[in-house]
Amino acid sequence: MGIMDELTASLLKDQSIDKSGSIVVAVSGGADSMALLHILHQLAPKLGLTLIAAHVNHGFREQSLAEAELVRSYCMERNILCEMIELDMPAYLEQTNENSQAASRKRRYAFFHDVAQRYGAYAIALAHHADDQAETVLMHVLRGSGLSGISGMQNRRNEKNVELIRPLLRMRKNELILLCQQEQVPYLEDSSNFSRDYHRNELRLDVIPMLERYNPQLVDSLGRLAEIASEEDAWLQQQTEDRFRQLVSKQEQSFVVSCHALCNEPIALQRRLIKLILSYLSQEATTISFDGIERIRHIAANHAHQTYRMDVGEGIMCIREYEMLRLVHIKHYERLRSTSTSLSMALEQLPCKLQFGNWLIHADIIPSDELPQLQSKHEAAFDAAILSFPLHIRSRKSGDRMQVLGLNGTKKVQDMFVDGKIALAERDTYPIIVDHEDRVLWVPGLRRSSIGLVQSHTRLIVFIQCSRHT
Repeated sequence: MGIMDELTASLLKDQSIDKSGSIVVAVSGGADSMALLHILHQLAPKLGLTLIAAHVNHGFREQSLAEAELVRSYCMERNILCEMIELDMPAYLEQTNENSQAASRKRRYAFFHDVAQRYGAYAIALAHHADDQAETVLMHVLRGSGLSGISGMQNRRNEKNVELIRPLLRMRKNELILLCQQEQVPYLEDSSNFSRDYHRNELRLDVIPMLERYNPQLVDSLGRLAEIASEEDAWLQQQTEDRFRQLVSKQEQSFVVSCHALCNEPIALQRRLIKLILSYLSQEATTISFDGIERIRHIAANHAHQTYRMDVGEGIMCIREYEMLRLVHIKHYERLRSTSTSLSMALEQLPCKLQFGNWLIHADIIPSDELPQLQSKHEAAFDAAILSFPLHIRSRKSGDRMQVLGLNGTKKVQDMFVDGKIALAERDTYPIIVDHEDRVLWVPGLRRSSIGLVQSHTRLIVFIQCSRHT
C-alpha cells in the first residue's frame, strides 16, 4: 500500500469527514495544505464533496505571490473552486499595533468563514498535523496550562455555525511530504518556518529534536497526551456546566453563586466554575491567570471577608456579599454605581408606575377606608396631608439618615443596609423614597420612618408597593 492509500485510509478511519456537502479547504501552498487538498480531491467523488480552496496572501513575503500562483494553477488544472484574498498585513499592523501572528490568524479565519458562508459550506478543513499538535501541547505545558491547554487542537469543533476540521491531525509531517513527492503534488516551503524569531519554530527546530533523544516517539506521545487530556477535559467540562446550571444565577449583567456551595465542590470544579463564569462575562476574562482564579476562590472561602470587593483583572470585579459571591464586568459595575437617577411622584400624577433600576414601584392615592392590609415590608402607607410633595425615588447619598419608626432618634441608611445584608453591588441602586424636603420616608424591604403615619383622622393615603424584576 502506497503512502496515498495509507493516508486516505487513516483519514476515512478517523471519520473527520463524515458527510457530503461543500467544504472550504484552507490552502497556503505548503506541503501540508497541498497534501490535504490533494487527498480530499481524490476522495471528493466517493464522499460527495464539493471543495472550495481558500488561499490568503498576507503580504509579508516576496514568496507569497509564487504560493498564490501555485495554488491557483493546481486548482485550475483540476476544476477545483478557488477563492483568494490579498491582505496588506504590514500596513494593517502599522495602523493597529496588534500582534502580527494573532492579527493574521484573525483576518485569515474571517476570510475562511466568509467563503464558507458564501458557498454554504458546512466545514473548513485545516491542514494541522501531528507535529503541529506536538508543538502546541509542548507550548502549553511550558506555560503551565491545565487540561484544556494540553488538550491541544481538536479534530473538530464548531465556530460560527461552521465546523473546523483537522483531518491530518494524526499524520506526520514527513508522511505528507512523501505523499507530495510520490503523487507529484507541487508545494513551496515557507521560508519563515526556519526563522527562530518565532517561539514555535524554536520548539520545532531545537527543543523537540533534543527531547527526541530521550523519547524517539515524542511526537506520538504528545499527541496521545492531547487525546487523553481532551477526553477528560470534555467530561470535566460537562460536569462543570451541569453544576453551573444548578448553582449559579444570572442577575442582570453579573453572575452570583453561594460561597458555601462553591467551596463544597471539589477544587477542580471550583476553578472550572469560576473560569466558566468568567467566559460568560467577557472573552478577555478567559485570560485571567491561575493566581487570579485562586484569589477568587480565596474570597469565597475566607469567612472573614463578609463584604469585600476586588478587581481581578481583565475588567472583572469579584464581590463578596455576605454568603454570596458576585462576578461582574467592571463597566457594568461602575454604571450601576454611578446611577443617580431620581424619579418624582407629584400628588396629581398618582396613581403611577415607575421603574428604578431593577425595581418596579407602584404608588397610588386612596381614601383611608380603602387601605388594604399591608402584606410585607415592600408595602408602605403614608398620610398624604403630612408629606411634602413631590416625592422622589433616588439612590442613597452619603450621610442619609432616617427617623425610624419605633426608635428614638435617627439611624444611618448605611447601617440599615448592613443589618439587612444588602449586597454591596446593590446598595448604590437600591431605591430610597424621600419627600420634597429630602426626608427619608422609606427604604423598601428594610425600614420605614415615623413620618406620615396613618392616623384615625387620616383622609387620604399614599400607598406604595415595591417589587424587584429581572
